[in-house]
Amino acid sequence: MNRFGRPSLGIVMLLAFLLGGLLAPELAVAGGKPVMIVPVDAKFGGKSYQQWSDTWWQWALGIPADVNPLFDETGDNALQGQSGNVYFLAGVFNVSGQAERSITIPPGKALFFPILNTEWDNLCPPLDPQPAPGDLVNALKATVTGFIDAVDMLECDLDGVEVPDMFRYRVGPGNPFSLTIPAGNVYEAFGCPWAIAGTYTPFVSGGYYLMMTPLPVGQHTLHFTGHTVFGGADFTLDITYHITVGTPPASGGALLAHVAPNPLNPQAKLVFTTDKPGPVLVQIFDLSGRLVRTLYESKMLEAGDHSFVIDGKDQRGTKLPSGILFYRIRAGDESTTGQFVVMK
Repeated sequence: MNRFGRPSLGIVMLLAFLLGGLLAPELAVAGGKPVMIVPVDAKFGGKSYQQWSDTWWQWALGIPADVNPLFDETGDNALQGQSGNVYFLAGVFNVSGQAERSITIPPGKALFFPILNTEWDNLCPPLDPQPAPGDLVNALKATVTGFIDAVDMLECDLDGVEVPDMFRYRVGPGNPFSLTIPAGNVYEAFGCPWAIAGTYTPFVSGGYYLMMTPLPVGQHTLHFTGHTVFGGADFTLDITYHITVGTPPASGGALLAHVAPNPLNPQAKLVFTTDKPGPVLVQIFDLSGRLVRTLYESKMLEAGDHSFVIDGKDQRGTKLPSGILFYRIRAGDESTTGQFVVMK
């Protein structure tokens, strides 16, 4: 939910396991392959959950209202403002609190989205009564905390599997941040004509969020519902996403790859098929995008089936800690990415 009285929700599925002393990213089976949730106290791509929350709000409020994904009930505007290796999902601004969206996203994109979230500012509308200048940030944080505390129900499922204990993914309130809004912005749509294009501060955000590693190529359904009573208003959202991840590769005409066994313990094979000879580069990366190891590099590899052992060690021969890793294979003008898990 945000200042305009509509919560934003999102979802994923999971099964918990311990990883590196933290409450680990959680395993889910979607499309027959594992999906992981980054722990709420960990970083992804060098950012904390709180930093991603602030970035999510810049995305959500930085898009003009007439094409804003928050007003979109079908998914037609889902691609607006998307960039980088993390794809944002959202709830909905409408009377019913319901939306059923069909979207297509590229393979290899992590997903970050709110289950229920909020931001508070002094822009639209200004706080009433106005706090003293030195108390403004504390007033905003107190309101965000009140919203988070008021959430009393979160339910969700991915591909028909229910997600347990969504309340563990509580974020914020964070430190104040600035936000840039365009002409024809969401604030204007909600009756604040003074909120013209520009950069404003402070904003404070928080709520319940998930950072999910990429879904397998294919079809997936995310459904979620949540409830809160806040500021005398009763909010219930019911959202369904029909997600197509990439285009399933055609037999004999594209780069096919998988890791088995997955999770890896203590080693596994990365198996892939190429349909023509050419240069090949096989690399492994961690969650932050850092290169962990180059498994194979050649200016010429024959067409056919290939496999390379992932022995659980990095480029220097040091054993890898438990966690999520990604592989990337480039073969000529083809490329593919995937993920696997190291468990000890």
